Amino acid sequence: MKKILIALISIAIIFLGIWFVVPANSVQYIIEESNTDKKFSIDVSGLKKGLFYNVNIERVTLKSSGEELISFSNIHGHINPLNLVMLRLSLTVDGNMGGGNIAGDITIAKNRTRLRLDFKKADINGMPLFNKFVKVQGTGTVSGRYIMIDDSGHLEFVTKDASFEPSMFSGIKIPLNLFNGITGSIDIKGNIVNIVSVSLEGEDIYARLKGVIKDAVMDLTMEVMPGKSYAENPIFLGELQKYRVSTGYYMIPIKGKFFL
Repeated sequence: MKKILIALISIAIIFLGIWFVVPANSVQYIIEESNTDKKFSIDVSGLKKGLFYNVNIERVTLKSSGEELISFSNIHGHINPLNLVMLRLSLTVDGNMGGGNIAGDITIAKNRTRLRLDFKKADINGMPLFNKFVKVQGTGTVSGRYIMIDDSGHLEFVTKDASFEPSMFSGIKIPLNLFNGITGSIDIKGNIVNIVSVSLEGEDIYARLKGVIKDAVMDLTMEVMPGKSYAENPIFLGELQKYRVSTGYYMIPIKGKFFL
């Protein structure tokens, strides 16, 4: 029994010793260099080591072509020491994103990356992805989950209190201002983004978005199904009449260059 106790104490001392000799900038380097897709970069600032393999990070920013897509702040994480010995970073994290809460886990190895993030009530205005690159502007909060394994990702999100401005895509005006609730599911594989299911709801109006974005080129269709109050509105008819398929059913093509 005594030998077992001594062995356990020795192992604990070794693990603690490893943590003390690994500098904070080495942990930061592993995080920033974990992404092998050169289209994106990860910036880490204010990383500090705590006791027992805990870390605190002021800010993590995901960028594309030097422009900020999304950022997380006030991140608190715990590193799995066994993974660190094998030169693999494994973190459980919680923090803030766009004024909302974020929690999840990240595993980064030499040729392997796994990530799961749950976000709740993040401010749309706090995520430049919406208004700088996708050209969507509005107010409200969004909640959901993002899962990534290497170059494959899956995003699920929902917003019920949004207020958007009309948006232009390839010269086509999309009436996003008519909707305040959006529920979506999107798959990402390499350079292909598949819109699995995105539905939009407003007062007496419903829409669906479907299609694919490949090599940063959109090939999407937005189906719009207005109720009677819109069908009798001459302003609404003037905007969408050319996309009319049948009574109460419109199809808007969205094609052209995406944000990347």
